[in-house]
Amino acid sequence: MSTRSPRRILRAVHIRLIGCAVFVATAVAAALLIWNMEQRREQGERARIDRMVSDRAYAIQATMERALSSTYALSAMVHQAGGEFSNFEGVASEMLRSYPGVSILGLSPGGIIRQVVPLAGNERSIGFNQLKDPVQGKEARLAMQTGKLTLAGPLNLVQGGLGVVGRLPVYLSDVPGVTSPENDRQFWGFVYVVIKFPGALAGSGLEQLTDQGIAYQLWRTVPDTQQRQTIATSGSAPLISPVNRDVLVPNGRWTFSAAPVRGWGDPAGLGLKIALGLLFSALLAWAAQLLLQLKRQEHDLEAQVAERTREIFATQNKLEATLDAIPDLLFELGLDSTVYDCRLPPSMQADIQLKELLGNKATDILPATAANVVTAALEEARQTGHSEGAQFELPFAQKQQWFEISVARKDIPGDAEPRFIMLARNITQRMEAELDLRIAATAFNAQDGMAITNAQRLILRCNPAFTQITGYSQAEAVGQSLNMLNSGRHARTFYQAMWDSVEATGTWRGEVWNRRKNGEIYPDARTTTAVRNAHGEVTHYVNTFNDITQRKAAEEEINQLAFYDPLTHLPNRRLLLDRLRHALTQHGRNGHFGALQFIDLDNFKALNDTLGHDMGDLLLQQVAARLTECVRAADTVARLGGDEFVVLLAQLGSSREAAAAHAEAVGEKVRDAITRPYNLAAHQHELSASIGITLYQGPQDSIDDLLKQADLAMYQAKSAGRNTLRFYDPQMQAVVNARVALEGDIRRGLAQQQFQLYYQVQVDGRGHTVGAEALLRWPHPQRGMVPPNEFIHLAEDTGLIIPLGHWVLQTACTQLRLWSLQTHTRHLTLAVNVSARQFRQPEFAESVLQVLQDTGAPAHLLKLELTESLLVNDVEDTIAKMHALKMHGVGFSLDDFGTGYSSLSYLKRLPLEQLKIDQSFVQDLLSDPNDAAIARTVIALGHSLGLAVIAEGVETALHQEFLALAGCDAYQGYLFGRPMPVQAFEDGLLSSPRAGTMGAATSLF
Repeated sequence: MSTRSPRRILRAVHIRLIGCAVFVATAVAAALLIWNMEQRREQGERARIDRMVSDRAYAIQATMERALSSTYALSAMVHQAGGEFSNFEGVASEMLRSYPGVSILGLSPGGIIRQVVPLAGNERSIGFNQLKDPVQGKEARLAMQTGKLTLAGPLNLVQGGLGVVGRLPVYLSDVPGVTSPENDRQFWGFVYVVIKFPGALAGSGLEQLTDQGIAYQLWRTVPDTQQRQTIATSGSAPLISPVNRDVLVPNGRWTFSAAPVRGWGDPAGLGLKIALGLLFSALLAWAAQLLLQLKRQEHDLEAQVAERTREIFATQNKLEATLDAIPDLLFELGLDSTVYDCRLPPSMQADIQLKELLGNKATDILPATAANVVTAALEEARQTGHSEGAQFELPFAQKQQWFEISVARKDIPGDAEPRFIMLARNITQRMEAELDLRIAATAFNAQDGMAITNAQRLILRCNPAFTQITGYSQAEAVGQSLNMLNSGRHARTFYQAMWDSVEATGTWRGEVWNRRKNGEIYPDARTTTAVRNAHGEVTHYVNTFNDITQRKAAEEEINQLAFYDPLTHLPNRRLLLDRLRHALTQHGRNGHFGALQFIDLDNFKALNDTLGHDMGDLLLQQVAARLTECVRAADTVARLGGDEFVVLLAQLGSSREAAAAHAEAVGEKVRDAITRPYNLAAHQHELSASIGITLYQGPQDSIDDLLKQADLAMYQAKSAGRNTLRFYDPQMQAVVNARVALEGDIRRGLAQQQFQLYYQVQVDGRGHTVGAEALLRWPHPQRGMVPPNEFIHLAEDTGLIIPLGHWVLQTACTQLRLWSLQTHTRHLTLAVNVSARQFRQPEFAESVLQVLQDTGAPAHLLKLELTESLLVNDVEDTIAKMHALKMHGVGFSLDDFGTGYSSLSYLKRLPLEQLKIDQSFVQDLLSDPNDAAIARTVIALGHSLGLAVIAEGVETALHQEFLALAGCDAYQGYLFGRPMPVQAFEDGLLSSPRAGTMGAATSLF
């Protein structure tokens, strides 16, 4: 009792400690979970308030923009009246009812207030000089200098109260005054509007925030003092960690902030969660204590059983382990080799059956040779007491095995027959190693040079052939690195790659330029093999060397004689035909075009007749050098004989027209190179060439036919007056000429401003006009209206798309500026389709911002339409440019969605606002289930990403009905209107009974 009671006490304390630990761990986990839940709740609350703040900030900005837009109407009236506005009071009174938030409208010719509505309560402002006022003068002078609408305040108004003053300068052509900074117009004065707070914000929905327990403040940082000025607030208490949104106003930025009145926390919910967590932790700790008590009792019973079992098997396991540790076969034999007992190692139990040995004679079981060895060993052990070193070979299923036996006599008391203990050790690996060593010694002294290095690559031994090849004796080589053979012709990376191959694959085989002891450099066929130990570690390297100088020289001489022209060292006809045959096969697989150019020197015979054949040979050598400089490394320049050369151009692309254009460009380059003057000893000679070109694509083109076609085209060039080139196919020649002519017309069209923008209407789901897409048109003076698909791709290929796209962007932004000044188009958003090549220009984002600044177009009304081809290459650069423009208010739409490379991993990262369903899916969606499924998928995907979706190519009411059921937001197509010039588009907008807020898109395609 005295020894067991303390143990029980310790166990009870241990169980209680574990229970406490479980309680603490569970409480910590519950605390982390509660904290995470509170964080998620606060994040959700912030997201909700952030959306509300964003909506209110936009409403405030829209209210200010609408109120300030009244200045444009007043400006137009002043212009119309020529500066004399006689019925100002009546017109202004009507305007005050049309512009909520505006409290005062006024005119200040020369900067001095002369007319104000309402006059009652504002008499003190009459005669107020806005340009010289110390508070408002800065913004007034800024408006006069820039010619743009400026906003002063919020400030304490002369009429009393807090408000802002918006001034728009007016310039007339014949009014005396201050000269305007632009053109020759003169400064007439200001039209201004006064907006008082907080009444001007009544329509912004701020009371909804206070009803939901959200406090807010509208404030700004005063530019001159950098102090915070409150414009409107829901109360005097400071906001706790508010959510902020910018409100953009002319020449200023306000901030709208909001936060819950009672803060972001939820004390009641937090307390309930903590109480539940503590209760759960206590219950789990109590259950853990009960489980430990049961486990402890079960463990005590198992320990008693295990202790008895270990005592029983301890002695038996000790003996078994001792015998298993012996890797040899153990036999107990009689003098006549009868097997009385046998112990087999685990590795041989599958090959030898124990039941076949016991009770049988070993000499009857073993082959005759092995039986004789065993009998002799037993006899020796009977006489001397032991026998060692006898060996024999036994056949096994896998291969022959060698054994070495040791026999010791075991004396039996009395006159009983003696017994013998025989150990048989497997020495197969040792025998094989000895054989390998003998073979290796023989191979080491073979004719190939050989050097053995250690793991540090230092030479340990070399054979006589190594000395004969390199000149280094074994005494000179041992201890040196093989780097002493380096010739200097190979870069460090070559040797690094060689050793990397050895480490990765165990060997390297190749040709190396080495240096002999006497400094001579020679080609060497080298092999390096790694030797590894049982652990896979490299211990040695075996290097073999074979001098291939004679073989290389013979190969080079044979190659030069067989495949190269001895005069120019260019490929001859035989090598040309071989490369042409290979090119036809390769192009047949990948569908690419190539070109064959036949070049004949004009009047070459006259040079030979006048200056001699030696000068002619010198000229041919110079021509060969110039031709080689005109082509790529993958192309072939060959000499057929005399003054005839052939240029083989490969891999010119899958477009026949593009391949012809490339072949023509190379031909012109060759022709220009040949016409440069030649220096022939003391003579200067001028030369020209006639060039014939033919295209090929695959094995269907005969080699003989291609040579004949190029030759005939060359004769056509000669017939045309020499010093020119011709294509074999007259139609291809016509295509090349047409392409060159069209490229010239595009350049002239840009210079002469022949291009125009047409607009096609867009509608929303209610049938209201919401936008238009402007299409690029080219009314050519001679060609007539050229479709975009005939010149856009050529503009892309030649780079003319860059200036053409810039013209489209500048023209569209100019129109956007004009629309923003008109009442019925002031909210019109304009999207410009940008080509991939234009977008990838490094300065694209800066050029867009410069166009916006030059034209005065509102950036937030501009939308750029991009194609999916931009997502193929350098996606990160695309995203960076989009974000740079997005920061200035520019929007983005993804055009022709679904027809190109659609990567959702990148799509979700793009700051897009809209997806456009390509018309190829819309046209057949009523008859093709695949197109219908694609249209539904695009709409669902766009909405899931928070994007609007518009469909183009809507031509029937059934198309619109299907898309409407799928949830499409907007439509475009012949069902609603065809493309038309801007004047016709604006006339149609004014006459449309469903006209509303519009958007327009500009497309090059």
